Amino acid sequence: MFVATSEVQLGTARARTVLLFERDVRVAVTQRIHLAFDTRFSAAAAGRVERVGHVFLVVRGRFAPAGQAAQHGPICVVLADDEIERVGPKSRSFRTDGDAVDIVHLRFARDELRVPIGLEAGALALPPSCWKAAGALLDRTDALQPMLDELASAGITRGTAKVHAEESDRQRLLWDAIHPLYETYGATTSLKQLAAKVGLSTRQVGRDVKQLARTFGFGLGYRDALLAVRLRSAVLLLSAPGATVAQVATAVGYGGSIALGRAFRDAKLPPPADVQAALRGG
Repeated sequence: MFVATSEVQLGTARARTVLLFERDVRVAVTQRIHLAFDTRFSAAAAGRVERVGHVFLVVRGRFAPAGQAAQHGPICVVLADDEIERVGPKSRSFRTDGDAVDIVHLRFARDELRVPIGLEAGALALPPSCWKAAGALLDRTDALQPMLDELASAGITRGTAKVHAEESDRQRLLWDAIHPLYETYGATTSLKQLAAKVGLSTRQVGRDVKQLARTFGFGLGYRDALLAVRLRSAVLLLSAPGATVAQVATAVGYGGSIALGRAFRDAKLPPPADVQAALRGG
């Protein structure tokens, strides 16, 4: 398993995200204070919609599907890929917000899931032991296997997804160079710069990166994944009380509000000021 952590704060608002990459499952554990996110403004991951399902656990906070009454955590839904990762104009959307929001998001192959996928299926009832496992995962990455076991016991998954103890030395070498980029939103790092860090040829690192992306679910590559993380972090921070667009741009590694606006336009998102107004307006 590979792990990357990012933390950011603007005024009273802050967010901490831990990404867990495994062969059988990819996990994002997010803890937020005074921040809101709306999937209408989620930058779509590169590539086509995949045959996966996303077990989305709102341990604490408010969950509001578009056109439906808001609900408060704990609540579990299983999302389609185009409702969370590869969001498009016709995707069903939802918003999460509150003074404090804790989310555990697990991505599985579709065949691993034993329940209907999609917002239209509604929320799932989970036993207290499952929510206890989710709470433990908010604090400890070694709580992933117990979380997987609880989801299987609850009939959500088939139970074939496991945590693998060992990874190859080559993969660990590459991950040691990549994971700091997640922590600092380093989406502009080139393959040549990455090759220099690990002491291999650009061609070899290119092959290794593609293999790592396929094995651990990065999508089309680490740079595409980094860009999506960077833009979604920017959207999240635009909801921070009192924060300006320029401050948000700086916090996620852009040179200023103009550069952030260009990145939003390239990702087919509304201008940052419009996103900010929508998020703050609820």
